[in-house]
Order: sequence, then C-alpha cells, then structure tokens
Amino acid sequence: MPSVSNGRSGGALAALLFALIVAGAPAQAQKARAICGIERWRVKTLQDRPRLLTVRTATIAYLVSRPAPATLPTTRLPFERHFFRVMAAVILVRHELDDDLHLVLSDGRRTMIAESPLASCAARATALRRRQMASARAAVRICSRAVVSGVAFFDFEHGQTGVAANAIELHPVLAFRCLS
Repeated sequence: MPSVSNGRSGGALAALLFALIVAGAPAQAQKARAICGIERWRVKTLQDRPRLLTVRTATIAYLVSRPAPATLPTTRLPFERHFFRVMAAVILVRHELDDDLHLVLSDGRRTMIAESPLASCAARATALRRRQMASARAAVRICSRAVVSGVAFFDFEHGQTGVAANAIELHPVLAFRCLS
C-alpha cells in the first residue's frame, strides 16, 4: 500500500503536536484550579472581615428555629455575626463544585448544613480565620459525635442535601473535633 506524505518529517510533526499540547496546558491548569463560590461569597468566607461575637454553645434545634430573613442581602445580617459551637452527628461529607466540603449535621431529628471552604477561596479573610478554616477542613470527616464550630449564615434554599427549613448553616466551619 502506498504511503501518503504531507512533506513534513515525522520529527517535525511530533514537535508540532508537542507544541499544541503544551500550549493547551495553561488552559487545562486553570480548569483544574478551585472554582470558588459566588452567592454571598464574601459573607460565607469571612472576607468581609466581620467582628464576630464570642463563640456560644447551641443546639441544632435552636439554630433551625431562628426566623429566616425575608430577603438575603449581599452584606452580612446581624445574626450572621454569631459564632456557634454545636454537638451533632456528621452524617454526610461531600465535596462541592465550589470546592467547599458540604457537611450534613444531625441531632437525630433535625438536620442542618455546615460548609468548610478552601482557605484559598477566602483570600481576603484575616490570616487567623484562614488558618482556622484550613485546620477545621483538615479534620472534617463523618463522625457519630462531633463538635462543629462555625459562623451563622443564612443561605438561599436551592434543594441542598440536609438543608434546614430556615436554610441556616454554619459557614464557614472554624473548628471541628470528632468525639467518636
């Protein structure tokens, strides 16, 4: 069977293919990087640098019974300055498209969400808060009894797994300790 030639040597063709692959590499690397969130992201990740209230122990029952705001502004609501510590079962940990770890917390009767963002998605948060987020995220796992500390945050309800009726979350999680 006759061979077909395009006038280029095999080496030149290989070099051309290599150049095309390398040229596409930066685009692929960008796609592989974290895709941080959008909706109320500055609030969710403490990049608005709020003055948080002292951490307070609460129950899931208390948090899910707080009245949901009628509308959600782009800025922080007064209740979202509260820093809560909750004891709960962590029944789900799932990696989300925005690179958050989505946790479903349960007290056996009710559920609510906690979210652990990548510290790199919170570049404008204080160094202390970024360290807390990173440390908590490294400790997150499914656990029958855990102490989860985070900032109160009202999200938009959009069918999230484990969402509370008022769509309250602990976002971001700033401390996580599995007890069992």
